[in-house]
Amino acid sequence: MVRALFFALAMTSAIALAAVPPVRAQAVADPGRSPDAAFVAKASDATAIDAELARLAVTRARAVKVKAFAKQVLVAHAALARELAAMGRTSPLAPPPDAMKAVAALRSEPSERFEAAFVAAMVASRESAVALFEAESRDGRDAEVKEWAARQLPALREQLEAVRALRPRPSS
Repeated sequence: MVRALFFALAMTSAIALAAVPPVRAQAVADPGRSPDAAFVAKASDATAIDAELARLAVTRARAVKVKAFAKQVLVAHAALARELAAMGRTSPLAPPPDAMKAVAALRSEPSERFEAAFVAAMVASRESAVALFEAESRDGRDAEVKEWAARQLPALREQLEAVRALRPRPSS
């Protein structure tokens, strides 16, 4: 269950399509060509941002559960990168320049607030991923991408609940 949950985490931020002809692969990789391609690009960017945030958490988090979650994010990101490379996708898995602001902000958090800031960032990321995949599953034009997005939603919702469970409890 845990392995399946975090494998799906890799897929929250990118699309794993069956081998497609080179022209279609290029169309899907170019976000300017279709809404479905834009979805693929947004999902890819999201996983790259999550990986950068997780790298920080692996080194700075103190709580075992937070550190373990961050490591799972990195494992999922690596699996995604391998899968996209095997499929011949050209979509980069490096965070867009604007995303580095979020990473810099997290990096500057004092130690005592770091974990809460990381978990908050990951909750926001998962909420965004759920909304992104819901929209694609409802409005996508490419039937294969649309169906894939719909199949990912249960796992994405589970991931959201898992990361919400990591939020610090308010003091009484």
